[in-house]
Amino acid sequence: MKIRTRIAYLFAVIVASLLLVFSVGIYYFSADYREREFYERLREKAITTARLLYESNQKITPQTLKLIDEQDKVVLFEEKVTVFDDKNTLIYYNHPYPEPIDPHILSQIYNARDKEIKRRKGEVESLYKYYPEKGKNLIVVVTAIDQYGLSKQNFLITILSVGWFVGVLVIVFAGWVFAGNALEPIADVIFQVEQIDSTTLDKRRVQTENDKDEIAQLAQTFNRMLDRLQESFYIQKSFVANASHELRTPLTVMRGQIEVTLLHERTNQEYVKLLKSLYEDVTGMTDLTNELLDLAHASSDLTTLPFEKKRIDEIVLQAEADLLRKKPDYDVILDFAEPPEEEEYFELVVNERLLKNAFINIMENACKFSPDYTVSIKIFFQEDKIILQFTDKGIGIPEAEIPYIFEPFFRSKNANNISGHGLGLPLTAKIIEIHQGRIQVFSVVNEGTTFIITLFRKEPVKKEIDK
Repeated sequence: MKIRTRIAYLFAVIVASLLLVFSVGIYYFSADYREREFYERLREKAITTARLLYESNQKITPQTLKLIDEQDKVVLFEEKVTVFDDKNTLIYYNHPYPEPIDPHILSQIYNARDKEIKRRKGEVESLYKYYPEKGKNLIVVVTAIDQYGLSKQNFLITILSVGWFVGVLVIVFAGWVFAGNALEPIADVIFQVEQIDSTTLDKRRVQTENDKDEIAQLAQTFNRMLDRLQESFYIQKSFVANASHELRTPLTVMRGQIEVTLLHERTNQEYVKLLKSLYEDVTGMTDLTNELLDLAHASSDLTTLPFEKKRIDEIVLQAEADLLRKKPDYDVILDFAEPPEEEEYFELVVNERLLKNAFINIMENACKFSPDYTVSIKIFFQEDKIILQFTDKGIGIPEAEIPYIFEPFFRSKNANNISGHGLGLPLTAKIIEIHQGRIQVFSVVNEGTTFIITLFRKEPVKKEIDK
C-alpha cells in the first residue's frame, strides 16, 4: 500500500470515527431528551387525573371525568389511563378494554412507596404514579405511544446516517487530495534523485522549495550522501590511476633493462647486476601488491574479521621482530611507561594480524625517514585505554600536508627521494578505525614526527582495592 493511500485511509478512518461518535452522541442525547419529555407529559396526565378523581367526591364524578377526557384536545396517541385505589381495586379507566396490571408492580409501589415506576414495551411507554392525598392513596397508570417524538427520532437516524455516509465520501476524497499535496515534494525529490547517476553525480543535487521542513532535511541528507559518494568515486578513480601507475612504472623499467641487455652479449657480472635489479623491482611490486591486498582486506566486511583478546605488548614485540628481520639496520627503542602488575591492563580485543601490520607500518616509516633509522616507542597502560607513542627524529611532515597523509598514494614533497608507495599510513589509519581507536600526528619539519595511537577498552579494568 502506497503512503498516499495509507494516509488517505487513516485520515478517513479517524474522521469517520469522530463523525460516528458525534452522530451517536447526538442521537443518544436526542432520544434521552424525547423520553424525558414524554414521561413528563405522562406524569402531568397522571397527576391531573388523580386530582380530579380526588375531588370527585365533592364536585366531579367519574362520568364527568370521562366527559372531560373526551373533550381534551391534547390526547396522546394510544393513550390509556387506569386508576387503582390502595386495595388494588380498579376505580377508573378511560378505554373500553383495560389491560391487566401486574399486581407485583402495584405492591412494589405501595410497599416501597416509590413515587413512580417507568416501563417500556416496544413503542408503548408506561408510567405508574403513586398519588397520596389526605389518606386517599391512588395509583395512576398512564400508557401511550410517543408517535410524534419517535417519528422525529427515526427521521434523525436517517439524517445522521445519510450525513455520515456522505461525509465519509467527502473525507475520503479530501484525504486523497490532501495526501497527494502533502507528498508532492517527496515525489519531486524522488524524480530528482532518479535523474542522478555516475555521469551527473558532480553536477546534480536535490533542490526543495522550503529549506526548513522535513522534506528539506531529507533532501539535505540525500545531498550529503551524494557528496560522500562523489568523494568515494573520486578516491576510487584516483586509487586505480595511482595503482596502475605504481605497477606500470617498475614493469616499464624492467622491460627497458631487459631490452637493453638483449641488444648484445653481456658478461656474467652484467647479467648478475641485471638480475639483482630485476629482483629489487619484483620485490617492490610484491610489497605494493601486498599493501593493496591488505588495504582491500581492511576495507572489507568487518563481520568476517576475527577479534580475540590479545596482549598489546606482545603484538608490538612481534611487529618489532618482523621489521628487524626484514630491515636489520633499523633500530627500535621500546619503553613501557610504568608497566602495571595486573595482566588485564595489557589485553585488548583486537585482530592480531591487522594490528601488527599497523605497528610495522608506523615503525618502518619512522625508521625510513630518520637519519639514524631509529624509532622510539612508549606504551601507556590505563584503565580505559592503551596509548602507543611512536617518535622519530626524521625529516618531519609539513603542517599543510598532515591532513592528507592518510590518503592512498599521497607522498610528502620532502619524501620524494625516499622509496615508498604511499599506502602504509592509509592502511594503518583504516586498521585503527576498525578497532574504533584514534590516531594523531604531531610533526615539526627537520625535527621529527610523533604518531599517537589510542586503543580504547570496551570495559575499563577494575582496580583491586588493597585491604
